[in-house]
Amino acid sequence: MISGDDNTRHSTSSPISTLSGKTSTSETDLSNSVLPSKLASEELNLAINKEANESELKEAINKCKELILENSEYSVERKWLVRHLIELRLRMQEVKEALADPEHPRNKLSSVSNRTIKGHHLRLQSVLNNSGYRYCDQCTGTIWSVVQAWYMCDDCGYVCHYKCMSSIIRECAHVVACERGQYELDICPEKGLSAQKYSCAECGISLVSNKDWSEMRRCDYTGLYYCSACHWGSSAIIPARVVHNWDFKPQPVCQASLQILRVTSERPLINLEQLNPKLFIRVQELSLVKRLRQELQGIRKYLLVCRNATDKHLLWKCDKSHLIDNADMYSLQDLMDTNSGDLPSKLHDLEDVFLRHIKIECEICKGRGHICEICRNEEILFPFAISAHICPECQAVFHKQCIERKKNSCPKCLRIKIRLKSQKEFNNNINI
Repeated sequence: MISGDDNTRHSTSSPISTLSGKTSTSETDLSNSVLPSKLASEELNLAINKEANESELKEAINKCKELILENSEYSVERKWLVRHLIELRLRMQEVKEALADPEHPRNKLSSVSNRTIKGHHLRLQSVLNNSGYRYCDQCTGTIWSVVQAWYMCDDCGYVCHYKCMSSIIRECAHVVACERGQYELDICPEKGLSAQKYSCAECGISLVSNKDWSEMRRCDYTGLYYCSACHWGSSAIIPARVVHNWDFKPQPVCQASLQILRVTSERPLINLEQLNPKLFIRVQELSLVKRLRQELQGIRKYLLVCRNATDKHLLWKCDKSHLIDNADMYSLQDLMDTNSGDLPSKLHDLEDVFLRHIKIECEICKGRGHICEICRNEEILFPFAISAHICPECQAVFHKQCIERKKNSCPKCLRIKIRLKSQKEFNNNINI
């Protein structure tokens, strides 16, 4: 069943052009409008940049009308006054709504600066804070931040008018992502309109379908169909396509999916080694990232026990701790940075900083190095080096080439065996 608010929601045009980066000339001019110098003396009378009550707004509207008639047609001043008159009328409507609703945010004693609805932690935004054009996620209407009370979710960025809060349908993307704990890893798992009963997957409105015109839109992430109010034609990189095909081409997604992908883009949710290990063979950059992360894991063990590294906060230089904690888990942003070449470069720089500390600057770390027993080279050998081989039994460290010459026969293990054998013989002789 569709409520009256839902009907209003779907009757509003979808702001697709704005999402694609195209804004109309009038919108751009209005956002950048500056008070003309000839009207500077009228700033106070026009109630610019101040909170005004109903009577002050009425006076400002009347004054604005008078000035419109006094200025010549097509002049800069007249164009600015017409735009300001629209804003004043919207502010007047907001004031009237506040008088009729004691819980309205404009009422200082309403205590509605924060609300929790459908998992959203909504915070009241400043009315005079003009942060650019936004659209309400509930009604898709423009949010006039200068004149309208509006809220934004601290977790997922969901925005809505105050008057639309009671009609919110969408669950917070942060809550949804935490409950699921992973991405949808099937490529566009479409079930068909019949499985949705020919209704929008989010709001439930009936989807019109004919040959001439259709408002149904498919989300490539969920495979479900949505109306134009729930699917604005936005696009995003799909995790399933990246994991299975290494495909980074953005695909159309609904607003709910877009917010989920934004919230989780930095979270390490993808285990590529389990999902598609062949990618490491086919993608050279990915193979390089894996090797660097494995080396950084070994380096991290040295830095964790070094008091000098702790004092310098060296490990803090890596803003994504999962990159050096393990070598298997990736975030969607990690894969995007790998494809662009940014992540290999970043890991190389991080490795250089860490190795400079261990091999050159810190005497404690250098003292924890090893000397190869086989070649007796004076060069300090560290277990995380590419050329190093670690004995799986005694954990001794050798050069790979040296242990291969010995046919993987570890000298330390041989000494241990000889010592144990002689100890056993000695014990037997004592017993005799």
